[in-house]
Amino acid sequence: MSVKNGINGWAGTILRINLSTGAITTEDTLPKYKPYMGGMGIGYKVILDEVPLTTKAFDEENKVIFSVGPLTASGVPCSGRTTITSLSSWSKGLSILDAHMGGHFAHNIKYAGYDAIIIEGKSDKHVYIKIEDDKVTLEDASEVWGKGTFESNKIVAKACGEEFDVCSIGPAGENLVPYSTIITSRGNSGGAGMAAVLGSKGVKALAIRGTGAVKIARPQELKLLANYMIKDLVGGNNNHNVPRVPQSWAEYSATVNNRWQGAPGRKWELAPHGPVDTGEQPSGQINVAAYRCTKGVHEFGEVALKYTVKQGGCSSCPVRCYTEYQMDCLADYDLPVHASNACIPMSSQSSFYMGNTHDFTYEGDAKLVLAGAGSRAMDDYGVDNNYGNLGRDFIRLYKSGLLKEHMTEEEWNDVPWDLMEAGDPRFVVELYKRFASNKGVWADLTSGSYFLYKKWGLDDASKNSAGLNFYDDVDGNNTNVTYNGYPKHHSIEDAWQSGLLYNLMYNRDCMVHVLTNFVRSGSPFEEVIKPVMEEYFGEGVVDAPKNYTPINDAKIRLAKWAFLEKQWHDSATLCNWMYPMTLSTSPKRRYRGDLELDAKYLSAVTGDDYTLDDIMHDMERISHMLRGMTAISFAINEGVKNLRDTHDAIPAWNFDKDPDIPVFTEGTDKMDREDMEKAKTMFYEAMGWNTETGIPTRETLEKYGLEDLAAKMDEYGLL
Repeated sequence: MSVKNGINGWAGTILRINLSTGAITTEDTLPKYKPYMGGMGIGYKVILDEVPLTTKAFDEENKVIFSVGPLTASGVPCSGRTTITSLSSWSKGLSILDAHMGGHFAHNIKYAGYDAIIIEGKSDKHVYIKIEDDKVTLEDASEVWGKGTFESNKIVAKACGEEFDVCSIGPAGENLVPYSTIITSRGNSGGAGMAAVLGSKGVKALAIRGTGAVKIARPQELKLLANYMIKDLVGGNNNHNVPRVPQSWAEYSATVNNRWQGAPGRKWELAPHGPVDTGEQPSGQINVAAYRCTKGVHEFGEVALKYTVKQGGCSSCPVRCYTEYQMDCLADYDLPVHASNACIPMSSQSSFYMGNTHDFTYEGDAKLVLAGAGSRAMDDYGVDNNYGNLGRDFIRLYKSGLLKEHMTEEEWNDVPWDLMEAGDPRFVVELYKRFASNKGVWADLTSGSYFLYKKWGLDDASKNSAGLNFYDDVDGNNTNVTYNGYPKHHSIEDAWQSGLLYNLMYNRDCMVHVLTNFVRSGSPFEEVIKPVMEEYFGEGVVDAPKNYTPINDAKIRLAKWAFLEKQWHDSATLCNWMYPMTLSTSPKRRYRGDLELDAKYLSAVTGDDYTLDDIMHDMERISHMLRGMTAISFAINEGVKNLRDTHDAIPAWNFDKDPDIPVFTEGTDKMDREDMEKAKTMFYEAMGWNTETGIPTRETLEKYGLEDLAAKMDEYGLL
């Protein structure tokens, strides 16, 4: 363990589990992986070195890597993330991608003495992996195979001991559903099809307990930095820095429905010892951050307070963005009454009902109660929704008649549509059971939007009876940001050209919250957001919502910084929903954040002196790895050697929405085609990529010590 081996920050050891041979070995983390920091960087390096990109996701030769970074379990706030890396089973190109899992699992990986767990090979029987410090065993999983994640986690935790943290796959992962997710014993998820990769290897769960610690180079400095962050910088979830409801101490209250919802009179009504009033949460106080989020109100309105037990969250996080709900009305339908989740898994469930909803106990609670039932079922079956695309595709297919057209009569009649029409919460549970089956029409729906559209002719209006192009149509249920099979994740509506650029860069929804955290903060644009961001990146870097201006150098600097920050957070490993500290809660600081805070933390933990520029340099290396491996995968699986015109192609709806409002006019967030092509060129130049293909140049790869990647790209004529 780190304290024993004397390394600051990193645990110093990587655990390797070969399921084919049963071999369990370890190797040193440093110096090989230090240039890649940890988390995402380690995962990418393992795939690059050890997994030929001709490999498919469910091949025995594929690997899945659970990895953490030097800041996790160090005491740095909001450092409870695990990065899970493997090859895609569902997006165009079938290239490298990551899942990102919160909770307590990351800390236990580190406390057990590891920076990463590499799972390779394939077991000839169903197993779960038990890790207790340096004691690692493969255990029989026959008792839990076929069960949902909640029961599986409970059984495995009981068998191993209450101090173990567990994550498992559900029926979706067992059935190799590309849309599948890993769920921890506390309800945190790691999606992107990683559960199906584990299922293909015969792995049901991981149980881990660590009794070690992380060695800190300068602990007093770290403590002072953490206190400073929580007192003066941290706001609500997404680091929104002003409260939504006016508070006596606050100069501003939010101009939008942001994620700082705690306020006097807003109570967690079902707290175990009586309602808890969230009260005021002034900047400068260290023990109030956990009351700020009260996130259910953001998603469902004040009726959410009627069902709120408390706010939950991940290790080392003072913010607590998971609302824990008790929904006794679900007992009337023989459904579990506890639900806990954040963001899309909660907010998207009522859409399956096509407007057929009704209140349950309180006025206006329909969306929340259906969300609780659906979110719980989604997690239990271990289904991933591709950031809402599963539901959006289902709705579009149902409303257009294409769903019924592609279903057999038996499949259609098997669905309890009467429950949907009655607004019965059991309907969404029944849907997830089918989504997890990987059978018939349900297998098509959960194969991923890219493969679904290709198989059903939804990528060409002339190929389906409804005359629709599911990528290009201007439709509120179409948020496909590329033609690669995944939706936008805070794109033009939040961050104009900059947001659209980094949405193009990944092989799944980008999960970049770096710009959303200030754009949607609720701070006044002219008084706070604009002057702060222009201090950082230059004049013209930000636009007011729906009042956008053409691309410029400052916006490119912002886009590159946000792109690299995402790699940093997933390598460090920190919460990208919270970092970086762009804005602050403090009027005394004029709401200025501290972009160097991350480097200060890394310096205090490791004892090596880092600057933000040092970190960004290392993150460029990881970014070029992502791009280079994506280029290889597209050459292999799509037969193309140009990412600009394929991977980075932008669907028409981004340019065709709001047809009566000219582009760059107040009132629209649509983009201009010529302007976005110019933005791509400028971004590629900033990254050191070929502007015609969007692929890293040999010179850039060699600058960052990636000669091995260059050699592999050369084999496919990509340089």
